[in-house]
Amino acid sequence: MSSLRIINIEKQYQQTQRKSNPAFSLQPVGLTINEGEFFSLLGPSGCGKTTLLKLVAGLLQADDGEIWVGDANITAVPPEDRRFAMVFQQSLLFPHMTVEDNVAFGLKMQKVGKKQRLADAREMLEHVGLKGFGRRSPDELSGGQQQRVALARALVANPQVLLMDEPFSALDPSLREEMRELLSRIQKQFRVTVLFVTHDREEAFQLSDRIGVMSEGALLQVGKARDLYERPKSREVASFLGLKNSVKGIVAAGRFSSADRIFDVPVEENVGPGPCHLILRPEVVQINTINNEPLQDSIQLNGVIQQLRFNHGFYTGTIQVGIHWMDCSLTSQQAEGLIVGQEIDVVVKQKDLWFVG
Repeated sequence: MSSLRIINIEKQYQQTQRKSNPAFSLQPVGLTINEGEFFSLLGPSGCGKTTLLKLVAGLLQADDGEIWVGDANITAVPPEDRRFAMVFQQSLLFPHMTVEDNVAFGLKMQKVGKKQRLADAREMLEHVGLKGFGRRSPDELSGGQQQRVALARALVANPQVLLMDEPFSALDPSLREEMRELLSRIQKQFRVTVLFVTHDREEAFQLSDRIGVMSEGALLQVGKARDLYERPKSREVASFLGLKNSVKGIVAAGRFSSADRIFDVPVEENVGPGPCHLILRPEVVQINTINNEPLQDSIQLNGVIQQLRFNHGFYTGTIQVGIHWMDCSLTSQQAEGLIVGQEIDVVVKQKDLWFVG
């Protein structure tokens, strides 16, 4: 096992005859995925993440750039010789084979003896929670069980890299959660390098050591989940990560001002002059009771509650502040007694203000 290096890989698709389908271009991507790392490509449908995954797998030929594993340039190596394994949205099991024969199939292609490959297959089925299922046929299994078999089949051959293309998106929510927990445990146990494609930010945040956010064929930002969430480099990244509180304004003379002047705050030296957006995470917008004095190093805002939404033990409140609508996170205790239409004061600490171009 070694690091996976993607060096300025790019791919240009031809213009389609339909004007509504313009040519897609994967802009040059440079990325290193460390040995044993769980790395996710996160972005909306059509952003290029599956294209990049297929380029890494060798299922597509790049127009330019290189793929390296350790000291080996594998750009021209056929997919079957890369020692990569791939798990798709559908399990793609062979219907005429038993479960254990499906799992052992890759080992059979590697000329491993029957006794050994079946023993390895049974052991891997036990790792994914399917001990005793080996003699069943795929159509006797549920969708979640079939994906467990697909995962076992991918892992039993000890791949250099495990590639996964939205493998849980066809499962219901409870099964998705179950499969995420299983994958996280298995990946840590076997220390396999994973390149995972998803459009679900919760899934990426739960599973990943690092995440790459993609949009319109470009890799916008790479980092740990918390770093991406707390310090997005662009409004586009912030928006995709669910940070809806974005205030448009201008930075001049060391201060940020919104068009309506409701927001007029100092900025740090590294924030240059010009058009800018202030990003406020929902959890940093805190209720301030009428009797409390404004906190030091913070801004105080007055608004009106427009919505209160309950979700998993917490509330999200939408507050209108001037022309701006902002979400804030509330505990059940904080939300108790609040009603839509109520006037409310909120505060945001200066250190929690984040500015992007």
